[in-house]
Amino acid sequence: PTVLLSSHTGGFKNIAIAEQTEFMKQSLKQWQELKLKPDAVLTGYFRNAEQIELMIDTIEKLPKSTQIFVDPIMADNGNLYSGFTQEHVEAMRKLIQYAQVIYPNITEACLLTETAYPSGKITMDFTRELAKKLAELGPEHVIITGCPDSEELTGVQLYTKETDSFFDFYKTKYPHHFYGTGDTLAALTTACILQGLPIEDALSFTLQFIDEVLQLSSQQPEQIPFGLPIEKKLGMLTTKFITEVSL
Repeated sequence: PTVLLSSHTGGFKNIAIAEQTEFMKQSLKQWQELKLKPDAVLTGYFRNAEQIELMIDTIEKLPKSTQIFVDPIMADNGNLYSGFTQEHVEAMRKLIQYAQVIYPNITEACLLTETAYPSGKITMDFTRELAKKLAELGPEHVIITGCPDSEELTGVQLYTKETDSFFDFYKTKYPHHFYGTGDTLAALTTACILQGLPIEDALSFTLQFIDEVLQLSSQQPEQIPFGLPIEKKLGMLTTKFITEVSL
């Protein structure tokens, strides 16, 4: 872990926070001594730029065959998260150069490409231009999350550099703010890819899974601040990975 939190930071008070930079250093050092060679690495929230640099140093020592996935968690709604600085953005920009797949939201995409966050409506042309700029930094696949299509729909946009192609995936926009959807999308899409699914199929399945979880969550709005009820839909993963993918 890069940091331990007693809860997520979206609306709760008196949150206990324990930064884990020193633990991260010791863990990565031991793993290097053990000569561990993971098939893939998925990174998420980093507490500071030093942690990002530690991860970059680790990735540089891994075999070139290691797949790198980066969720550049650092901003939303046009602003960096509290406590983050430009140094964090610059370190993250360096990290994504090593990634095959990245999962930024629109704010993170703007920061990474040094593009002004729009004050008006966000258009498909705008997010497509962002995706191409991000791909120029290194990633083969850019998945921009939180792309609005209308008042009723929201989704993600996939850009593949090799074929210069876009795929757009949209689902129902619910009248709530859900915590953990981005984390779930990055984790499950990555898992699907590592199970052998084409990236388009991985995204399609992941969004269907999230949509069904959000339907459940919407039925108990008082529980929304406490996270997604993914446990009730884990059977979908069993069906997908054991029944379909294994065939």
